[in-house]
Amino acid sequence: MVNNINSLRLQNTQLALRTLRVGNATDEDTSRTSRASSLLTGGSSGSSRANSKLSVLLEGLSRNNGTTKAAVQPATPKVVNDVTSTDFMKALTAKLKASVNDPVNGKQAQAMLTAIKNGTLSVSDPTKGVTTHAWNPDDKTSKAGKTEKIAQTNWNDFLKDHLKRGDGGSGLTRTSDGSYIDKPSGQYAFFGNLNGKYYYVTWPAEVTASGKPASA
Repeated sequence: MVNNINSLRLQNTQLALRTLRVGNATDEDTSRTSRASSLLTGGSSGSSRANSKLSVLLEGLSRNNGTTKAAVQPATPKVVNDVTSTDFMKALTAKLKASVNDPVNGKQAQAMLTAIKNGTLSVSDPTKGVTTHAWNPDDKTSKAGKTEKIAQTNWNDFLKDHLKRGDGGSGLTRTSDGSYIDKPSGQYAFFGNLNGKYYYVTWPAEVTASGKPASA
């Protein structure tokens, strides 16, 4: 099982690197990936299924250049165009809850849910130039986060600036649960697709007994 998980994470890193080498991409790229879920697959799906879905997502992003119009397909999931909306937050929370018991992504999903509860999970969409703190619309004690403006750019440039690389810049830095590292903040990070919408989230890094981030 450990070897399978390590193999999956290595493949995912390679796919993400391929994404960073291509041209600009926007949300219209979801024409080929609207049926692909994020790495946080629901239920207890196996590593091969998770890898397949992530491959579709990243391959679709790398093949397009932002000029292709989204194709109209029947029976596709509802596209949530605004990461600051209640609909997006409901969909994100539901996806994370469905992934908690996944053998590959469960730990990461739980960390994100905890961050939502604590008000420390940030969701960003650079193509819209916005970021906000995630909240759980189904929790009466959870309040909508304040939306802030960020530099508006395309996904390719944003990921190049935000995903930390290892020594020599040959590979993306990953944590024990498969999360990326946000270079500007040092927090854990994840880039994915939810019902046809790309998004980037960050949350506080784990702290070791010495008081330093586990990713340090």
